[in-house]
This record gives sequence, structure tokens and C-alpha cells, in this order.
Amino acid sequence: MKKRTYIYKGYERFWHWSQALLIFFLALTGLEIHGTYKIFGFENVVTWHNIAAWAFLVLIVFTIFWHFVTGEWKQYIPTTKFLKAQFSYYVSGIFKGAPHPTHKTIYNKFNPLQRFIYLGLKLLVIPVMVLTGFVYMFYSYPNNPIQLGGLTNIAYLHTIGAFLLLVFVIAHIYLTTTGDKPLTSIKAMLTGWEVIDIDQKEERLKYLSDAVNDSSAGYYRLNSEGNLIDVNAAWLKMYKYDSKEEIIGKHYSITRKPTEFKSLNSLFDKVMEGETISSQTVIRFCKDGTEGKHVLVANPVYLDEKIIGMEGFILDTTEIESV
Repeated sequence: MKKRTYIYKGYERFWHWSQALLIFFLALTGLEIHGTYKIFGFENVVTWHNIAAWAFLVLIVFTIFWHFVTGEWKQYIPTTKFLKAQFSYYVSGIFKGAPHPTHKTIYNKFNPLQRFIYLGLKLLVIPVMVLTGFVYMFYSYPNNPIQLGGLTNIAYLHTIGAFLLLVFVIAHIYLTTTGDKPLTSIKAMLTGWEVIDIDQKEERLKYLSDAVNDSSAGYYRLNSEGNLIDVNAAWLKMYKYDSKEEIIGKHYSITRKPTEFKSLNSLFDKVMEGETISSQTVIRFCKDGTEGKHVLVANPVYLDEKIIGMEGFILDTTEIESV
């Protein structure tokens, strides 16, 4: 199923186009530094090249932070699944009208070959370019004891990296034209919206996850040992905890007074035997020592037909019962 989807976030698009412009400008000024042609003049071009290099470094730092904060770094985890098929598609299949072996989704933006190439650029080519560039910048001035001639290998390495980046950019531009329409991918990177294949299972799971997180009812999940492995914001609010870190991994007994342990253990055992608790009023024991009342629903969690835990919702009835 295809669906018009907002796939590229604002910062992602800003980073993409800023990086492309900086790479082209660094290549342009770098070639003049090597004497290929004259546009800015040697002294001016060195200054502009250095400024662009600093801007590129700042962009890299912010982008690394963005990738980890948003979880987008997971898009670059390499996989060999469909790797051979993807390579064959680019080598020959694309010229024969063969179907694409993989499909882009919001959760999987890159095909297996792209993952390896992008990861290689991020972990090898770009770091080498940055390191060699700054070594060359700080140790090639006339007043530096290290002479320019001693940096020949650094210069060669930096130049090779630059040509690798240019080859990648040219190939990248070409491949963006191989979609359903030549400018589809470029338009998507400008607007953020693209018509992509939707994995209905992933879409449903994402919808359910958002529904649970935004629910006014408290959600909880326990493993087979009775330890809490997930709760939502509403659950934390009812029990007066500030964050998940305070409660995740703790045994469910922390949520009841000792006098309630027997009935709580009985309820847990019933669910672990396959029984569903549709509605039961219980008294909860909050973090600050206060008590509250809620209605509890509990269901067994299955994996390969084996019960591995328990999950459910709680609905606060404290104010209702106090009326």
C-alpha cells in the first residue's frame, strides 16, 4: 500500500542541502588551491575554504546530536538482507525495468547498499577528510616549524577523500532520478513529503504505541517474574512518579501495601495461567506514601503461544469513590 507520508523532517532537509552545498563549495575552492583554475585568488580561496571547513564541522556536530536524540542513527545499521539483490538492481536491473528489490518506509529510509555506503561515509571518508583538512590547516602556515613538504601524504589523502565525496554526490544525484518520476526524490527532500510503501504491520504497531502513550488510562506491562518493563505517562502520574527510570525493573509489590500482597499475587498468578481480569477495583500505594483507588484490567502477554508476562490498563476512581 502506498501513502503520501511526511518522511524527511525539517532539520534533516536543512542538513542534507547544507551538506551538499558545503561539499560542492569545498570542492570548488579546493581545486583552486591545487591550481586547477583561478577564481578567488589563492589567499582568498584558502580563507573561504577554511571557513567552509569550520561550517562543515559545526554541521557535523549538530547532526550527530540530532541523529542520537531522534533515534535516526538506527537508519544506518548495516544489513546483508537483500544486499546482493540491491547491488544487482543498480548494476543491471535498473536498465531492464526490473522492480526495486526493497521498498522505502518511514522506518526504513535506506536500502541495504545505501546503509553500507552512508555508514562508510560517516565513519571513514568524512572523518578522514575533517582530520586531514584540519591537520593541513594548522600545520601548513609559514611560521609553523612543520614544513609543507612534510604534509604531502596528508594532502594526497585529503584530495582522494574529496574525489570520493564528489563521486558519491554525483552518483547520488543520478540515483535520485531513477524513481517513479525523475524529480520525485528531489521534491521529497525539499518538502519532506513522499509517496512511499507503507508496512501495514509497522503502521499499526506505531499507531497502537502512540495511542497507549497518549492515553489518559494508565498502561503497564510486567514480565514473567513480576517486574515492570513498561508504563505510560498516565500510569506514572497516578502513582506519582516523575519518570520511567524510577520504576522500570522494580517488582510489582512496590505498588501495593504489604496487606495487599496476597490478593495481588493471586491476581498475577491467575493471569500467568491464561486468565483475563476484566475489571477489579484495587488500592494503589503511591511513591509519596499516599493511596489511591483504580479499576484494573489485566491480560496475559503471549510469545509463540507461551505466556511471557502481563499487561493492562488502570483507570483512576479515587475522586469518584470519595463522592
